[in-house]
Amino acid sequence: MDSYGASLGWALLTGRDADLEPPSAWWRGPVWVKAVLTGSVLAVLLGLTYGTWARYLGGSSVPLIFFLLILQITPPLLVVRFPLTAVRVAAAGMVSAIIAILFPADHAPFGPALSEWPLHVQVLPYLPVLAMTLARTKPGQGKGISIIAVALAVAVGIAQLPRAGTKTLVWSLVVVAVTIVAGYGMQQRRRALEQADAAERTTVEERTKRATLQERALIARELHDIIGHHLSLIALRTDSARYRVPDVSEAAAEEFHAIGVAAREALDEARRLVGVLRDTDAEPEHEPQPGLAEVPSLIDGCRASGIEIRAEIDDGDGIPALVELAAYRILQEALSNAARHSPGAGVDVVVRREPDGLTILVENGAPSRPAAPTAGDGTGLAGIAERVTLIGGTYEAGPRPDGGFRVAVELDLPRVSDA
Repeated sequence: MDSYGASLGWALLTGRDADLEPPSAWWRGPVWVKAVLTGSVLAVLLGLTYGTWARYLGGSSVPLIFFLLILQITPPLLVVRFPLTAVRVAAAGMVSAIIAILFPADHAPFGPALSEWPLHVQVLPYLPVLAMTLARTKPGQGKGISIIAVALAVAVGIAQLPRAGTKTLVWSLVVVAVTIVAGYGMQQRRRALEQADAAERTTVEERTKRATLQERALIARELHDIIGHHLSLIALRTDSARYRVPDVSEAAAEEFHAIGVAAREALDEARRLVGVLRDTDAEPEHEPQPGLAEVPSLIDGCRASGIEIRAEIDDGDGIPALVELAAYRILQEALSNAARHSPGAGVDVVVRREPDGLTILVENGAPSRPAAPTAGDGTGLAGIAERVTLIGGTYEAGPRPDGGFRVAVELDLPRVSDA
């Protein structure tokens, strides 16, 4: 009983509109259509209500009629932003209507069979207000609102006992009960949707994290292949130096040997690091890693699949292998992104060697046909950002005003010393 009493006190006095959940975006159409529909419904209700109250109370009760009309139209207008306030105004409106029905003015033309109409019309806009408010309540908050609604339904039935018997009481309780059940049903659906959205967000976040880790593992493996190749060459050359270079002193031979040992240790450490980062299901890659020399083949493959590509590619002379690999992977992902999301659009590709950087630009126009549904996670651009962070440089990606897309990357290149 204490919980019901506390909930009733909250609904009547202490509760605030901010205590309820935010409204759901139930309307998907244009705003003006919603405004026209709402205005039309309220206009019909006002006309119907005015006519029934005017016949029931008589022409001398115009101020009371307009007072009842204001109490009727206000709750639907308040319910979206001030739901609890709307319920309280609706309750006040029902109490006022019940009092008005108990003390009617002379109404000779109004027959006893029609004497219950004013209350029925008055309650019509309150039903969606009740359901929408219950849909936004948190656990335990709806008890007091439900008590108010049931109490008013009973009061309506009692007020109509002399004229309609128990019929109005029964129907009032049935209608209010159905409205309360509908409100709680909307509440449960709302919570289910919120839980589903939260689960989807968690899934997307986990998928993104997993894709990022896989991308980093891929980068680590590629680093191993590049650095491992050079470390192996260093170890081989230092071991063979005493045989290739004449007159190598003992001190120099020992130094070469120490360098070779350090190179092999660094290679072992790199392999262990990649073993930690590598996905357990992935196979190690031993093939030569692609660079700018392989970009024309990449573009030819895209053209063969129907993509119109205009390319301006500088050669990769003097560019470190790690930068070349990053440039190839960036181009690969950007072209794949254009093919997936902008089918039929032309693509411009620029790879330009600058004095202190490598510029990569991939731009496509608006799609000429709808893109096919894809199950991708949208982590390709995140992979590009990872590579730019690894190498150093700048990265921008986003839509163009014409509906196309642009990926612009500047990779840093090591400065060559004048010495």
